[in-house]
Amino acid sequence: MYLGEQLSDLSDRKLAWAAQLGVEHLAVQSDAAVSNPDGTWRAQSIKDIQRRLADFGMTMDVFTLGLESVYMTRARFPGIMQALPSRDAELAVIAQRVREAGEAGVPCLKYNLNFLGVPRTGRVRGRGGAMYSHFNVEEWTDHSLTEAGPISEERAWEAITYFLERIVPVAESAGVRLACHPHDPAVPHDTGLRGVHCVLGSVDGLKKFIAIAPSKVHGLNFCQGTVAEMCVNPATEVLEAIRYFGERDKIFMVHFRNITGGFLNFIEVYPDNGDVDFVQAMRLYKELGYQGMFLPDHVPQSEADPDGERQHSFCLGYTKALIQAVQALPS
Repeated sequence: MYLGEQLSDLSDRKLAWAAQLGVEHLAVQSDAAVSNPDGTWRAQSIKDIQRRLADFGMTMDVFTLGLESVYMTRARFPGIMQALPSRDAELAVIAQRVREAGEAGVPCLKYNLNFLGVPRTGRVRGRGGAMYSHFNVEEWTDHSLTEAGPISEERAWEAITYFLERIVPVAESAGVRLACHPHDPAVPHDTGLRGVHCVLGSVDGLKKFIAIAPSKVHGLNFCQGTVAEMCVNPATEVLEAIRYFGERDKIFMVHFRNITGGFLNFIEVYPDNGDVDFVQAMRLYKELGYQGMFLPDHVPQSEADPDGERQHSFCLGYTKALIQAVQALPS
């Protein structure tokens, strides 16, 4: 178990900041520097980034596949989830990216398979005046259908299965793990949100997801905060989810963030003041033998910290100290 950070800014200043905080492992967010105009990748450019990170004492544990958590009209590959005529051509590009990542020695690629991005209903004031991101389905006002029309559970599962059946075998051949992020947030199971059913927005949905492709390279970017958002009682249900997916070696990386509230009404808070006991969670990861990164995610915002570095620094320091404390405990 070790500390990690997600970075899209790989400037000298940003890498020095992360290194000074004890970060030695990165999930690199930006793929622009390695992409050709047609969206394919260059393995050599990935290797160039890896060498640059090594100069700062860091490794690229995870790279973004380029399937981001954005609203469907902003997606680089819209055909994959909407089943458009461009789908097979887009999947060919994704397959090429996976092969190039394998050639460059990238251990893991993270990705999203969604339609809505990350819907929220604003921010609320929290500790010391920090602003916490918030979602309350009762405050959601846009009930129009999306550009894709109604997305039933069947339609969503068809798109997801189509993707996995074609990309997981490529990842197996390339020796690259694929870490999928859950749908954030969970939405009403009966109606969805704007007609979209977010099938990866429940623990049962994630269980079905990992069962579709029984492969050691197929797993989760386990966003502990997003999983908490799916739960009626996050304090107990999150631990149950960690155990279920951890026992099956399906947790490839952990977004280590906390919430108050739960299903359909939650606030994203600091790691130490949410409803999930992070000491219990970290001890469970250790018990299960998890070997991977813990990364801050969706940190609070502050007018006193416009670039967010102090907020991230607190979350990084808290997480690193918790890892060290739990690892020092008797097994």
